[in-house]
Amino acid sequence: MNKIFTLFFALLMVIGIIGCSNQSEKVKEKISPDDVFIEEFSKAINERWAEQDKLEGTEEDKIYTEKNVGILEKELKSIEKSLANVEDKELKELGNQYVEGAKSQIEMFKTNDLELQFEYNEKSEKLRKPALIKLVDEYNVIIEEKFQQTYKDFKEQATVINKENDANNFAEKLAQEIVLKKTTDEYGDLMYTAIVENTSDIEFESIHYDVQLKDSSGIVIGNEYIYLENFMPGTKQKVELTYLSEDTATLELSLNYLELK
Repeated sequence: MNKIFTLFFALLMVIGIIGCSNQSEKVKEKISPDDVFIEEFSKAINERWAEQDKLEGTEEDKIYTEKNVGILEKELKSIEKSLANVEDKELKELGNQYVEGAKSQIEMFKTNDLELQFEYNEKSEKLRKPALIKLVDEYNVIIEEKFQQTYKDFKEQATVINKENDANNFAEKLAQEIVLKKTTDEYGDLMYTAIVENTSDIEFESIHYDVQLKDSSGIVIGNEYIYLENFMPGTKQKVELTYLSEDTATLELSLNYLELK
């Protein structure tokens, strides 16, 4: 009986070990490349903020810049390694967007040209922060408790950036859709008119377009401007371009600037 019991117990142990092994294999199978990226990204962003917090007391700008660049490059190296294997299309796009924004931030720190610094910073802000917000809200990137306020500030800034991006995209699209019709005024002079409608939910203080006048050969023969003021959702405004050259064959609009309410 003892031998039988011993054999039975040994058999149970073997089955248990195999069962545990199978369970371990199943757990391993569940860890997808996307999950690995989320985990690595979470680790990288928290480590980045932790290391940047340590720089607060650094007095020399050169030392601060060099160390900050090192921190950012370390973060990028960690993120890009796991990003390469991501399968989810949108997740990969967000990861690439964040990486591109972080690279622009690095370039901002590396240059002494103030104009370039502004351009790199603007690009970084428009890419990195909105991407981070989506990664947290939609893909469960984990932000540690001690960095929740930092993330909250990011989210507020990203909301503004997203609004600006949406406004810019709408204004750019509108420039392609405005159809200026050729006509004449009461004196028989050439003019172009159009009715422009704000079909978005964005409140514009103003939109400014540059208009190039071209002849039949595509040569620029003049420049005009279109201003849309107090351009609120659902409203329509009439646009008129007058005193144009009779040689004008086509008009080409491009967005100059916009201002939101």
